[in-house]
Amino acid sequence: MIFFTKSTIAQEVLLDRIYKKNIKTALMFLGDDDLSFPVWDLGSRKFLTLTFDDLDIKSKDYYYTIVHCNSDWTRSDLDQSEYIDGYFEDRISDYQTSFNTTVDYIHYKLQIPNDYIRPVLSGNYILQVFENSNPDEVILSKRFLVVERKTDIQALVKSMNQGAYFYNDQEMEIVVEYFENEFYDIAQNIKLQVLQNRNWVQSLILDRPDLIKDNEFIYNNFSKLKFKGGNEFHHFNTKNIHYVAENIKNISFVDNMYHFLLVENRDRTFDDYLFVPDINGLFKVDVTKSDYPETEADYSYVYFTLNMDAPMHQGDIYVWGALTNYDFTSDNKLKYNFEQKAYEGRLQLKQGYYNYQYVYLEKGKPDFTYIEGNHSETENTYTILVYYKDYRGGYDRLIGHTEVSSKQ
Repeated sequence: MIFFTKSTIAQEVLLDRIYKKNIKTALMFLGDDDLSFPVWDLGSRKFLTLTFDDLDIKSKDYYYTIVHCNSDWTRSDLDQSEYIDGYFEDRISDYQTSFNTTVDYIHYKLQIPNDYIRPVLSGNYILQVFENSNPDEVILSKRFLVVERKTDIQALVKSMNQGAYFYNDQEMEIVVEYFENEFYDIAQNIKLQVLQNRNWVQSLILDRPDLIKDNEFIYNNFSKLKFKGGNEFHHFNTKNIHYVAENIKNISFVDNMYHFLLVENRDRTFDDYLFVPDINGLFKVDVTKSDYPETEADYSYVYFTLNMDAPMHQGDIYVWGALTNYDFTSDNKLKYNFEQKAYEGRLQLKQGYYNYQYVYLEKGKPDFTYIEGNHSETENTYTILVYYKDYRGGYDRLIGHTEVSSKQ
């Protein structure tokens, strides 16, 4: 029974997830750049930052720990003493109450590595925050990565428009050059993972290079190394509560809270491509004329409307992006209004600039182009990760990372 329990836990995929309704706007990024990808160079003087808000302002003690994972985000077999220098858990002591907001909250902030916890191995990690020093009371988990840069990565994105909206792919050619001679049978133990717009659900994994040339691994099989182009994200701006900004239809103040009604959206499947600058699904907390938006930004309800003549009978439609933690939950699932002939929903969000899309989910499988359309011209960001299976060390090392744009 003990063996079965351990095996079950080991196979669990650890996700970016918020487990409590009162926890909002959980972000993890490098340094002070809240739009950056959370990857830290092993041994560097930089740091990763975690921030989140608790709308329940009762006094609480939040603690955190980090968990080393395999490349597939299951727990690795390493003990914490093997990948942590310092304590295995620590209390979050940096927090501030909101200032001059209609919705009160406490803003928490954590930086790692710090004097108490420091990762000493590369790879995938989960940062878990829990209450009352009880690891079973996890309130949120965030993914981050630690890289040892043993490779140089060159990537080229090619737009392939084949005349039909569902064939508008973006194909890639990637060259990985490694520097060290320490790797054992690296051609058999290297793995490449590619994310489009930091979407782990839509990632692509390649276990073998297509061509090996000296110290270079070349990946150029376009039948495998390709993504649907998709479409540019919708966007809106709630930085100012006093005037209607772009894509805001109306602002109201009801029950001591601001309400932003967005301009209606519609099915874009067969629309021609239109370039609109976006930040590829991310969001940035911001307030007009504020130097401290992290504690001065207010929370409001934002209302989404997707016009459709009839509901989808086989699946559901979700608002999706970093604003929903790239997750599919009851909070971001839209409901169909037969009188208005539209899908509708709302989210409680902090003031700022937001990107979002509508995703069709059927039997647990998301389709990111079913409603939004598919275009080879779309600007997308691709994150490339290079893993090495270190059998001697007993874990997956992350030995390379880069990000490229399809417009470069």
